[in-house]
Amino acid sequence: MSGESSLMYFSANGGELSQEDSFVSWKRPGQPDDRPIARGAQCNASQAYPPPPKKQPRPAHDADVVYCYDGSFAGFLCCIFESFNRHEMPFSIWPPEQVQPTLYESRYIDSDQTKAKRVYKSYCNLMGSTGRRFLNTVFLSGSPDKDLLLLRFMRLAFSEGQRTLGMASHPDVAAVYALDTAIGYEIDHLFGFVRFQDADGMLGSIIHPKCHALPLLRGHFCTRYPDEQFLIYDATHSEVLLYQNHKAQIFTLDAPLTLPAPDKTEQYYQDLWKQFYHTLSIEARRNEALRRSHCAKRFWADMPELKDQL
Repeated sequence: MSGESSLMYFSANGGELSQEDSFVSWKRPGQPDDRPIARGAQCNASQAYPPPPKKQPRPAHDADVVYCYDGSFAGFLCCIFESFNRHEMPFSIWPPEQVQPTLYESRYIDSDQTKAKRVYKSYCNLMGSTGRRFLNTVFLSGSPDKDLLLLRFMRLAFSEGQRTLGMASHPDVAAVYALDTAIGYEIDHLFGFVRFQDADGMLGSIIHPKCHALPLLRGHFCTRYPDEQFLIYDATHSEVLLYQNHKAQIFTLDAPLTLPAPDKTEQYYQDLWKQFYHTLSIEARRNEALRRSHCAKRFWADMPELKDQL
C-alpha cells in the first residue's frame, strides 16, 4: 500500500474532513434531498434561491493551455484557484492518468493546501451543503471531462450563487447533474452486486466500478457489517476499503491485489449460492436482454453466480 487515498476533502471552515463525513448527506437516486427544486424541474430559479452575490468574478477568456495536477482533490481546487487568478478557461484539466502529448501549452499546477482550503471555504459558504455534496460526489466520477465540467459549474456558481442549483437547463449545470445521476445509479447497483468471500476470517470482495466508488460505499457496508472485518478492492482505480476493529480506511495500492483462492468451506457455500440462484430461475421465462438491463454484464465477472456465463 502506498498510503491513504488522496481523495481527501475539507470542511467549510478550512479544516480537513474525512471521506466518510464528506458523504454523510449522500442519498440514493430517487430519495429526497435538501434541494428546494427537483433536479429536472424547469422554473424561475430566482423565486426559490437567494439573489446572486454582489461581487461578481471577472469573466474568463479561453486559453490555449492544459492544466495538469496530481489527481488529488486539493490539486483540483488549486486548478480552480489558478483559473480565477489568471481569469482564463483552460482547454482541459488532466490528472496524471490522462496526461498525453498535446500541441497546447501544458502547465503543472502544484497542490497547495492553503489555496485549496480558500477555494473550498468560499464555494461552500456560497453554495451550502447541497453544492458541497455535488462537488464532492462529482469529483469521484470516472468521466475524463469531469474536472473541466466542474470548473465551468463552479465559475457559474460563483457568479449566480445558489440560483445555479435551479438552472437545470443550463448546459454547465445539466452536465454536472448528469454525472451526479450516473454516480448515484452506479453506487445503487453496487449496493446489491458486491459479493464477499471468506478468506482467513476476513471478508473480501473485488469490484470494477466506473467511478471512485469506495468513499460512497464506505458508510453502507460499515453499517451493514459493523462487527465484521472486510475489504473491498476497487480494481479499476487500485484502491481498497479496509474495515478492521470498527475503523475504516481507504488506501491506494502500488500493485494489484489478488484474493486467495477459496478454501473448501468457502467453495461449498459459493456452490450452494449458485445452486440457489439457478433453482429460482424459470427457463420458460428467461429474458437475457431484461436481465442485462437490470444487471449489466460488466458486473458479472465479480459475481459467483454469473461469472461462469460470460
